[in-house]
Amino acid sequence: MSVISLEVEVLDPIGLHARPASQIVKLVKESGLTITIGRPGEDFVKANSALMLMSLKIKTGEKLTLQFETEDAAVASDLHVQIQEFLKG
Repeated sequence: MSVISLEVEVLDPIGLHARPASQIVKLVKESGLTITIGRPGEDFVKANSALMLMSLKIKTGEKLTLQFETEDAAVASDLHVQIQEFLKG
């Protein structure tokens, strides 16, 4: 299984909080894919838990890397766009 890495930026004025975290978790669970998220150069967490996402304490303006375990770049790209929308606030 290959891993596709894409970057997102948190634009929500209060950072990554409960609402976008729960939206991301729902999307990840519906996709059936393993998706991890984190700051470049740091440990990543699975994006299927709102608590794990919020434990990262991500602030406005931070850039994050999403890693999608899939061979389908189109699916990863679509999920990437949706997650970026959730992070706009």
